[in-house]
Amino acid sequence: MVVETGSVELSGYTLAGLQWGQSESVETICFHGWLDNAASFHQLAGQFIGDDAVDGMPDALIAVDLPGHGLSPWHAAGQGYPIWGYTHDLKAFLEQLSDSGHSGAAPVDIIAHSLGGSLALCLAAAFPEVVRSIVLLDSPGPMVTPENQWVDQLRKGVEARDKVRASREFAQLSDAIEARRKATPKLSDQALSALVTRNLEPAGSGFQWRTDPQLKLDSQVKLTEGQVKILMERVTCPVLSIRAAGGLIPNTFFDHRMSYLPNVEVCELPGHHHFHMELESVGSIAEAIATWRKQQGFVR
Repeated sequence: MVVETGSVELSGYTLAGLQWGQSESVETICFHGWLDNAASFHQLAGQFIGDDAVDGMPDALIAVDLPGHGLSPWHAAGQGYPIWGYTHDLKAFLEQLSDSGHSGAAPVDIIAHSLGGSLALCLAAAFPEVVRSIVLLDSPGPMVTPENQWVDQLRKGVEARDKVRASREFAQLSDAIEARRKATPKLSDQALSALVTRNLEPAGSGFQWRTDPQLKLDSQVKLTEGQVKILMERVTCPVLSIRAAGGLIPNTFFDHRMSYLPNVEVCELPGHHHFHMELESVGSIAEAIATWRKQQGFVR
């Protein structure tokens, strides 16, 4: 694994990431959303680290590029990216951090956006000993397939494997930024630039996406709502769930999902689905996290 910013190299399992702060024992780990990457936490990290840091925040954190995203390697062809399929990757990531001295013996605190929140819930439910707390950023947990539709979902997922397309190429960076803008039109220019730059690699005389094309395929199998309920009920660590007022998630559905968690505090803050990437909303998110951390006794 390679953690950038500080030139830290860890032997064994390989994932890329970004580290902010110089602490040798990093206890806060960030998981990004679908088709995003570690750079999505630049603005939030700026609220944690440095002379202007919000009181009560950790003095160092690492954001990981999830498998298939950013600078991290892809899963093998045909393996796909089911929600539960990341659990081994992320547990190995935390073990390598601990073995290398970059994470303390205590469980870690996770800050996770969208898809990353679902992965954090899977990890905390299956391995509660490795997760001390979770902050969910506009993340209600895994997408589901109704039980009576799972065979149809299997068919769609199998057929999708024959439709994998090579990564799209662009003549210049600005073309890639405009392509991403169509998918996430509410993102500011600075946020788009940070995400896109880390998700591109040279190709011929231009660029192409680094992200694994398999990420866009239909899943062969998804969890059912009953399985998600059991999963979230098994997450016993403290959870702060921050919903974006202008996000993608209907209030009723969000509240229903949060009712599954046994130890959760829920709040809503202004902003769109990627509100943690925007200058006008990231400060209020940091303040909410800092206040909650103090209440939980996580501040030394």
